Amino acid sequence: MFGGVLLVAALWLRWWLLPERQIPRAQARLLSAVARRDFDALAALLAADYGDRWGQDRAVVVMRSREIFGQFGTLRFERESQGLRSEHGNWFLSEKIRLNGFGGPFAMAAREKVNAFREPFVMEWHRRSGAPWDWELKSVAQSELELVE
Repeated sequence: MFGGVLLVAALWLRWWLLPERQIPRAQARLLSAVARRDFDALAALLAADYGDRWGQDRAVVVMRSREIFGQFGTLRFERESQGLRSEHGNWFLSEKIRLNGFGGPFAMAAREKVNAFREPFVMEWHRRSGAPWDWELKSVAQSELELVE
């Protein structure tokens, strides 16, 4: 009896620790950190070598996140999964993301812009260590997003 319970628990744990389960959880932690305006937690989820097509590194992403998301009084994300794929040890999570919340004029403009996107965000995740739950964000892409200085 005990062996059967142990086998079921081991199989469940193996299933729960799969990248297909852990990456959406890492994504949820990332968006939760932004929604709470916990930019230290956001920074901890970004890879030290983070880089994206807009030329941003980890420090710039955290700084800009403070500037933009700090203007929201309330903020919540809605996520619609579009897929998850693996390529050379990295995982790419595609999601349409919608912003809900209120804040200053700049926050409302950002909300309207993001919510108008038709294409998903593609988040590139990489396992930081051997721990199955230790994922870091290496890059973000969104074909419709243009950043202005």
